[in-house]
Amino acid sequence: MKDARGSFGFTRAWGASPVVLITGCSSGIGRAVAQRAVSAGFTTVATARNPQTLRELEAAGCVVRALDVTDDAARRGVVAELEETYGGVDALVNNAGYGELGPFEEVPPDRWEQQFRTNVFGPVALAQLVLPGMRARGHGRIVNVSSMAGELVLPVGAAYHGSKFALEAAMEALWLEVRRFGVEVSLVQPGAVNSRWGDNVPALKEYASGVYGELVTEMAEQMAKRLPRGASVEYAASVVLRALTDRRPRLRYRVGVDAHVLLPLSRVLPARVWTAWVRKQFPSMRRPAPAQGPVADGIHR
Repeated sequence: MKDARGSFGFTRAWGASPVVLITGCSSGIGRAVAQRAVSAGFTTVATARNPQTLRELEAAGCVVRALDVTDDAARRGVVAELEETYGGVDALVNNAGYGELGPFEEVPPDRWEQQFRTNVFGPVALAQLVLPGMRARGHGRIVNVSSMAGELVLPVGAAYHGSKFALEAAMEALWLEVRRFGVEVSLVQPGAVNSRWGDNVPALKEYASGVYGELVTEMAEQMAKRLPRGASVEYAASVVLRALTDRRPRLRYRVGVDAHVLLPLSRVLPARVWTAWVRKQFPSMRRPAPAQGPVADGIHR
């Protein structure tokens, strides 16, 4: 594992270890990233909405803070504190996020809004807060834990895919804009990961009796089968650390076999062939849908 204190452009003028701010550290990839970062010599600020979930990270040497990435005052407060205490944030890892799963027609607009507040607007706002200091110092890293869902689309994930596509587009534009200031931007794209992200599977049950019930059930079955066999959170965290410490970081890093296989296929296969493969995974998509009556608000419950 690379040591951050001698890591490619990160050594601070006063000799202190570089400061990394990580969101969503209560479990999964974020927690594993924090553990690796503090072991590598970063001054690691691990955050989560509930700081009580961060006690083990604090014992391991992390600085822990409460942070809801959708709360503007909380975002500003944490960044201001780090600037005052440490002189700035050298690296930001936007990891906090979740997947709002459900059919396009049936996911209520307020859930779409919350999905984008968490997965897009929070990371964008944090990046805007740390960028002035990074530019002034002439170095910085912004690493975003995205998903292979940011480049390819499967059914029953419209809100989630939409948020990840938006995050990837925004961060790619930022990458183009700030490299000349010494600031590098990366996107880490996990496929299936054996983590608590799979808690979304039970949430799909609320849509199982609707118009898209068969398709929803098939997706839940796919997730229940594939996620436990996915990449480990430790491996995903190791890729995030590579993005933080590589001498010439890439814009995108893929994590897991499915991300390495499906993302290239989705780009090179003709659209009709790719769509046929997706439909093959979900038998209900290949059958005519039963007739349904209209629903007053357009949302099936």
